[in-house]
Amino acid sequence: MLYKIVRLLALLFFKLFSRLRVEGNNQLPENEAFILAPNHFSTLDAFILLAAVKNEYYTIGKMELFKNPVLKFFIIRFNAIPVNREGFCRQTLKVAIEILGQNKIVAIFPEGYISKNGTLGRFKSGVARLALEAKVPVIPVAIIGSNRVLPLGKRIPRPHQVIVKFGEPIYVGNYEQGCDRKVMTDLTERVKQQIHILLNYQNCN
Repeated sequence: MLYKIVRLLALLFFKLFSRLRVEGNNQLPENEAFILAPNHFSTLDAFILLAAVKNEYYTIGKMELFKNPVLKFFIIRFNAIPVNREGFCRQTLKVAIEILGQNKIVAIFPEGYISKNGTLGRFKSGVARLALEAKVPVIPVAIIGSNRVLPLGKRIPRPHQVIVKFGEPIYVGNYEQGCDRKVMTDLTERVKQQIHILLNYQNCN
């Protein structure tokens, strides 16, 4: 119930404050598990994604968030799964695979941190590793304008349009070699390139 209430509040806020526009959500697979992989330009991105995705999903969040008891109480109810930002631990991977095995959705910010300059940073291999082990598609997601609403280091949001664009699913069936380093690197780079294209497409409009 709390999840649905917060999603509704986030949707209303960004619709009114940021003229939120969502594109490509008709490309999201139906009745099957998948991974959402958005860029990370602002602390608001988690709430923007929450507003843009109709179906309930789970989020991989940094372990530091779970050290505060009050914050932990709330983020667990928002389906947060702790992860060490240095890399996926086996326990996190196991939990995420189990969730995906139940035909649910998992969201991961591939950069693992907020960009300081509004450009894509280095992607970690967690998204690729999870997709390959769970054998589920990855949906590249571009969140545009969030850093204009609340830049890194700022506390007060300012009005600016936000656009969320979902790309076409990247299926992992062609990666039959398993989860070796080269395969994960290739898939990670493919996800990054698709997000880059989505961001550039929006910047040209």
